[in-house]
Amino acid sequence: MVAGAKTPQNNSEDVPLYTQSSSPLHVTYDAISHIYPNGKQSSKANNSVTYWRLLSENSNFRWFLLSYLVTTAGEWLSYVASIATIEQIQSSNGSISRTSISILVIIRLLPSSLFAPIGGTLADSYDRRKIMFILDGMGALVAWLYVLSYYLESIAALYSATLLQMTVAALYDPCHSAIVPMIVPEEDSLEKAMILVSSAGELMQAVGSSIGGLLIGIVGIQYCFMIDSFSSLVGALLIWKISGEYNPVESNEATVAMNEKAESSTEVEESWYSLPNFTEMTKEGISYLVSQSWGAFALLKFFAALIYGAGDVLNVSFSEQGEGSSDSSSRRLGILFAVVGVGCVLGPIIIEPCTHMDKLSSLERACLISYFLMALGCYGLWQFDEFILICIFSAVRSAGSNIVWVY
Repeated sequence: MVAGAKTPQNNSEDVPLYTQSSSPLHVTYDAISHIYPNGKQSSKANNSVTYWRLLSENSNFRWFLLSYLVTTAGEWLSYVASIATIEQIQSSNGSISRTSISILVIIRLLPSSLFAPIGGTLADSYDRRKIMFILDGMGALVAWLYVLSYYLESIAALYSATLLQMTVAALYDPCHSAIVPMIVPEEDSLEKAMILVSSAGELMQAVGSSIGGLLIGIVGIQYCFMIDSFSSLVGALLIWKISGEYNPVESNEATVAMNEKAESSTEVEESWYSLPNFTEMTKEGISYLVSQSWGAFALLKFFAALIYGAGDVLNVSFSEQGEGSSDSSSRRLGILFAVVGVGCVLGPIIIEPCTHMDKLSSLERACLISYFLMALGCYGLWQFDEFILICIFSAVRSAGSNIVWVY
């Protein structure tokens, strides 16, 4: 804890548990409902708070956002360097396989499903700021495993380093999402804070990947991994600059509910893990979704993932179209990731003035627009071979992807 730091006033409020939701904006809604349990909102209009005002008046949020910018840029720097490492190792063996890139993408995505619940438990149990500080330090150490895999010329070691890095990230993300409503408790500022955080991550995808594409040819792959380690240390120091304590606080109702659950734990354990109970709950869940007008929207991210999940592998293929050395291919790959990041940044920001959190229809329109943009982007990628057009339609596709992810 920083010397002389004061505990934020909002710690006395009931802060929503991360594990109650899985999406950043769902955390936002839960936070608002806890801060304003009767639906009461701030006396200021939502549009009276600007992004600049939020950043200039909330120093803790500034440190938090800067830390996120630095560490995310480092992660994407390592990602591009990892792809270049695989290509370099395979080219020296006389063959390049897209399967190896696909495995890398899968390994990057898998830990978020396996370890995010554990991260949610950590976020609900300990000071979120301190957990983020520790995990940033662990990330700095893990980055050196990439350097080791590079000198060993081992794709298996590279996969192991990626798995460890993404496991740390999966533990980190719940604390990262859950701490925002504590740093920005005002309802009229919280939505903009969440959009800033989401856009910042995509912006650093653009910066980190584009810098990575350049640095690979200038200083070498191994130094990209070293820079990633340094960025994690800087991120940890910025997190430590945030003043106050950020322990989760449960409401009285939640405490009573937990006590009641503990009293009947024996009965729950007997029925919860049984196959008939699982089957019945699955049927009820499907029936509930089918009976609701918004049920289909529960599948939005699932179908969107089918598009952007394959995007990274396709970018590798696009980057190799055209003449040039492997350094030129790495630069083109960095540019492609950069335009994807720019599209992700611009999408939610452009659509945000047309959406209102109290109007479900506006959110539905935003999701429909996002699918139109993804379809348009995929059509352009299918029709055109020019690199500049591939970049443009990649940005369009990514803009749609991030809109549906945010909303």
